[in-house]
Amino acid sequence: MADVEKMKPRIMDVLNGYLRAIEVSDLEDSLALMRIRGHLLRRIEIVVGEGLVRDVLVMEFVLN
Repeated sequence: MADVEKMKPRIMDVLNGYLRAIEVSDLEDSLALMRIRGHLLRRIEIVVGEGLVRDVLVMEFVLN
């Protein structure tokens, strides 16, 4: 957990870049959250390495 915590700024950067690229139309599908969660997990694994993070919990989703 400490190793992943050290990588948090890099993780946030990668996730913010991905989330900025999502279009509103991408969110209209009923499976959108599940698909986005998968994309987020894959990007986190690329940063920290595979097997260190098992899942992503989305607590809040805000559209501007």
